[in-house]
Amino acid sequence: MNYRNGVISLIHAARNWRVSVVLMFTMVFSIGNQQAQATQLAEKCDLHFSNGTVLQGVPVVRTIEQQAKGLSNRSNVGPGMLFSWDKPEPRIFWMRNTYVPLTIGFFDNTGLLFAVEDMQPETDDHHFSNQPALDALELAHGEFQKHGLKEGVRLTSRTCVPQ
Repeated sequence: MNYRNGVISLIHAARNWRVSVVLMFTMVFSIGNQQAQATQLAEKCDLHFSNGTVLQGVPVVRTIEQQAKGLSNRSNVGPGMLFSWDKPEPRIFWMRNTYVPLTIGFFDNTGLLFAVEDMQPETDDHHFSNQPALDALELAHGEFQKHGLKEGVRLTSRTCVPQ
């Protein structure tokens, strides 16, 4: 009887161990999947400005993970990137692991572009919004000028589609 109970206990322990291993792998995969989803872009937007400019297909980043990655580790920034938050606060950007020169524009809660600043690649220089910003737009160097986006222009609307 003791031998049989011991074997049954070992079988149950082995089953529990297998279940634990399966649960552990499921949990690790789930966490990794959530982190990957957190850095994947959820939407692209066409940005409409008060000067008539429309920038099409600009990726929007909202999560901390997306914002931390930003445009780093790219040799082509494409249509740029819009950083968007739920509430306006002072913002800080830098260019670590960003290989191309960028220009950043900061927008207040009314859509007013209140600051534009050039940023040099692969530096840890800090670029401050100097007042609360609800959005920040990064474009390749020269694109703000090319599109007539200067202080005083407003981001009037955005038409977004999920990715």
